[in-house]
Formats: sequence, structure tokens, C-alpha cells
Amino acid sequence: MSDPAPSLKFTSDEEFEELDVMNTPILAVDDLEDNLDLLKDLLEEKGFNNVLLALSGQEALDIIQQRDDIGLVLLDLMMPGMDGYETSRLISHNQKSRHIPIIVVTGGALRRDEALLKSFECGAMDFIPKPVNEVELFGRVKSALMLYHERILVRAKNKELAESQQRYDLAVNGVNDGIWDIDLVTNQVYYSPKWKEILGFGDNELPNQIRIWEDLIHPEDKDLVLDAMQDHWNQKTPFYSSEHRLRTKEGSYKSVYVRGKAIWDKNGNVIRMVGSMTDITPRRKLEKQLRQAQQMESIGRLSAGVAHDFNNLLTAILGHVKLGKKGLPSDAATLTHLKHIERASIQAAEFCKQLLAYSGEGRYSVEEVDINPLVQETVDLLSVSISKKIKLEYFLSPNSILVEGDRSQLRQVALNLLINAAEAIGEDAGSVTVRTGSVAYEEVDLSNAIVTPDILPNCNFAMLEVQDTGCGISEEDQKKIFDPFYTTKFTGRGLGLSAVIGIIKANSGVMKISSSVGNGAKFTLLFPKHETEQPDLDGRSTPTTQGFDDWKAEGAILIVEDEEVIRELSATLLQDMGFKTFCAEDGLEGLEMFKAHADEISAVILDLNMPNMNGKEAFEEIRKINQETPIILASGYSEEEVIRKFTEKSHNTGFLQKPFMVDRLEQKLKELLSHGS
Repeated sequence: MSDPAPSLKFTSDEEFEELDVMNTPILAVDDLEDNLDLLKDLLEEKGFNNVLLALSGQEALDIIQQRDDIGLVLLDLMMPGMDGYETSRLISHNQKSRHIPIIVVTGGALRRDEALLKSFECGAMDFIPKPVNEVELFGRVKSALMLYHERILVRAKNKELAESQQRYDLAVNGVNDGIWDIDLVTNQVYYSPKWKEILGFGDNELPNQIRIWEDLIHPEDKDLVLDAMQDHWNQKTPFYSSEHRLRTKEGSYKSVYVRGKAIWDKNGNVIRMVGSMTDITPRRKLEKQLRQAQQMESIGRLSAGVAHDFNNLLTAILGHVKLGKKGLPSDAATLTHLKHIERASIQAAEFCKQLLAYSGEGRYSVEEVDINPLVQETVDLLSVSISKKIKLEYFLSPNSILVEGDRSQLRQVALNLLINAAEAIGEDAGSVTVRTGSVAYEEVDLSNAIVTPDILPNCNFAMLEVQDTGCGISEEDQKKIFDPFYTTKFTGRGLGLSAVIGIIKANSGVMKISSSVGNGAKFTLLFPKHETEQPDLDGRSTPTTQGFDDWKAEGAILIVEDEEVIRELSATLLQDMGFKTFCAEDGLEGLEMFKAHADEISAVILDLNMPNMNGKEAFEEIRKINQETPIILASGYSEEEVIRKFTEKSHNTGFLQKPFMVDRLEQKLKELLSHGS
């Protein structure tokens, strides 16, 4: 088989004629070899350099099937087996070869007119009788090859156009963007089906008119959109872009990002504009959630900082109250005032716990708590203060539902949810239902959870569910109800559900909410069920005072505390007990003081949050010097949080929760020093 002709590239008619036409393969078909040789010689003498020969119609079809570059078929009619008529019909009706011109070259036909007509019916384009006139042959062959190349060019352009259309269709329909095209001369507009779909319309539900787009723009955004478009038309910006809202079929608004490019005429007038539209509503929601999360995190950090600082002040107040009460007669008027100060300070300490709970840092007095009696007590407590039209009922699990946490915080969670449920019903008739139960780890669904732990504990969960038949919560308000001090009531109620969220986070819990306006609300809480009892930091589950009767203060206590008021108060209290004291304002100074007086120091009271060297670092350095010296860790953080940091170093170590009472400080020193001795 001959090599294919070179690719069809030309820049002028002369090059087209001399290169492409003369080198295009020509297939001569005749059952007589002499006729084929004569045709080939005649054509090659005139410069047609690529003449192929076939002795039958079938051989001709085989050659055409194998090659893609045959430009002309010279076909004899009278051949045995498959005649020229059938061969022409098969060539012209085949998808691959129908573009190839066919010239009938024959001398055997009895009636020339009938042969000519039948040849044209079978697909031939020309008819040359034998004996062949050389001039006529060359002219008609060249014309046929010109027609072949015209057909090739048209096929190539049609193919390119079809591929371009296909690419456009894929681009328009295969992406998530809507396409628009505005002809500002004719005012014709094209909105792609996706453009309409983004706004909830079917393809035939929006007319292609400019005013439709203008009517859909949110009134507050229209000026900004038109200004941005005008800036681009004035060529102040390389393209038009805008983020705005468009009205959907349902009447709500979606946030979209629109980008486009204008086309100007030679006079600088905009005649057309084409662009795309992207639905950015989901992105806007995520951005809003991120901002809310960042705000909550910032407020949480602020709450934790305020709580820790306030705890230090309360420690000083309670300590000085203790000193002020000392020596006063029982009937002294001052004693009454000091007791009121002490009581108010203790209440303020409880408020600090709420702040720490909101920040996710406040777990105190961790113990095993049965949810069932806690819920029953809370319901009974609330039942006397709510409307008699509200039916309070609970369905408690027949088995104990044990969790590990602070009893007062868990009660606060239940009470908050119950109060909110009752107030959602108001003075109308309704019901509040509380349920408890167990949920297996595999059954926990986090798909629509409001609060989830960073890592879901691999355990079974205790469930607390509060459901009401009240007014319900709108989707917009559901995003706000956990903000601190947010309320839909006439007067605010403080931290509210934000403190509940903090407690849930601190206990590695899960919260889910299901509600809509007019259909009540259901809050579902999941807490890890209690598995093992957490030992106290110093290794004893329950502190005891047994054996302390003969205890007396001896030696020196090193106080490492960055707050001056706490340092001075602690020193005064310890000296009043009979201890000598050394004071340091940060971990570095405390470490140096311990090295200098290690033989005298009986115990160390070590604050955890300090500059330069924090309490954990100072603790580790002191332990390198002496493994046996009792150390009391003082912090506003919960005991459990401290346990996590000092799990492997709990020997001769105790914990003192700020703010602390003097009695608690004395008790902890007795425990550690007696234990050490």
C-alpha cells in the first residue's frame, strides 16, 4: 500500500493546485490490466504522482477501506462479479467514502444515455467515454480533485464547529455556574438552564429579557451592581464582577458571584456582554458559621481569663475574711458583715464556674452521677414555679444512667433546658417531656449535631432529651440561641444556653436540636457513660482527716504565685498556722529558691499559670531535684484538667481549686505532710 498523501496545509491557490491536487491518491478500477496501465501512464505524464490500481470492484472497496486519503475513483462499468454501478453505489453510500468523487470511464455500455443516467443515480459525478480524450481526462480529473479537497475542508470545518459546540454545551451544562449572554444592540438575552436552575426556575419559566435580571436583584444591592457594571463599561476595571443577592422562584434570596466581560465596537460603545454566575450561598453560610465560631471562641477565651483573674480576687477576699473573723466574739456586728461577704464571695465563685463552663474548661468535683434521680429532682423543683397549664412528665430509663461529671453543672444543664422549654409554651396549655436512656456508640448520629467533641469517645452514651410543645425556634434564631446573653424574652437571662454548651464540651458530649416555628423543640444531649472511677490526684479517692489530731505545722512552705495579693495572703495564712514561708513570683524564681532552701522546705504551693516558667515546667524541674517533696498545684482549672497534665507524676501531689477556703488549704497540707511522714 502506498504512503498516505501529506497533510492538507496550504496558503494560496497556486500551492493548493501544485501540492495537494497533484499528490492526492487516485484509484483506477478496471478488469483489464492494459486499460489500467494506460490510465496510469497518462496521469503520471501530467504529474499526478499517486495512482493506485484495482482489477475489481471488491479490490477497490478493500483499498478504500484501508486508506483515508483516496481523492478520486476512476471506475469502469463493465466488470465481472461486481460491476461499476454496484461499486459506485457502495462507495457513495458509505459514511467513510461518500465524499470521494467518482468518474465513470467506460466504453462497453450499449446505450450511452442510459449508462450515464444510471451512473449518476449510483453516485458518480462525471462520465468519460472510451477511447479517452487526454485533455478531457486531465481537466475532469483536476476538477474532481479540487472538489475532493473542497469537501475535505468543509468536513474539517464542520467537525471543528461540532466539537466547538460540544465543548460549549459541556462548559455550559457540565459546571455549576450559570452562563448569561446579553446583546445590547438587539436587547436579546440568553440565560443558560443552569442559571435559571440556581434560582429555582425551570428552563421555560423565565423569559430571556434584560428586565428579568434587573427585577431579580435585591433592592439594597442594585446600585452596587449597576455601578460595578458601569465601571467596567467605562473600562475602569478589566472585567465586571459583583457579589449580590438574587430573588429565587420561592421569593427568598440567594447570594451569587457574577463575573463578565464586555465587547466594544470601534466607537467604544458596549455592544455585548458575556459572563457567568456562581451560587455562593453555601459559602456565605460557612463564612457566617466560621465568624460565629471565632466569636464564640474569643468570648470563651475572655470568659476563661476573667474567671481565672476573678478567682484570684475571690481567694484574697475569702482569705482576708477568714483573718478578719479570727478573734471576733460571736456576737460582734462585724462578724455578721464578714459572713455576708463570705457568702457573696462563694456565690461569685459559682458564677466563675459558669464562665469556665462556657469556655469549655469548667469541670469540677468530678464524680459518678446518676442522670435519673438528678432529672427527677430538677423536674420536681421546677414543677412548683411554672404555669399549671403545662404538663411536666418524664420517662426515665429503668436502669441507672451513670455519667462522670460535676453534679451541679449537670443539674444546671437540665434546669436550663427545662426552663427554656416551659417559657417557650408560656401561659398556653402544653407539655414538657423529659426522657433518659442509653445509646450505643454505633448508633450516635452526628449529621446535624450542634455540639460534637473533637474525638467521639468509643463508648456507650447516656441520653437526656427535653421536648416541648411550645412556639418552636426559627432557623435564624437557632443560630443565635447559644450566643451569650442572647434572648428572645423581654429581659435577658445571663449566659443561658451558652453555658450549657460549655458544660457539654467539657464533658465530651453531643447536643442536637430539632425545631421549627410553631412545632415545638427537642433538645437531645449525649454524655459518655461512666466506665471507670477516676482517682484523686494524690491517689486517694476520698480525703480523710483521720490521724491528723497530733499534726502540727513544721518547716517552711514555698509559695510560687505570680499574683501579689495571693502570695501575700497565702504567706499570712501559712504563718498564722505556724509555717515559715518563702515567696516567688514565677517558676524561675521559685526553682532557684527551692534549690537554695531545699532542706528547709516541707511543701510547695505552685500556681499553674505564670509568666517566664509556668507551673508544669517548674513542677518537672522541682521533681528532678526531689521526688518526695509534697507539691500542691493551685489553679482555676478543674482538677480533672490538671490530672491530664500530671497523670504520671501524682506521687505526693495534691490539687487546690481556686478560689479556696482557708480550711481547704489547711486540710490539703495536713493530708500531704502526714502522708509524707
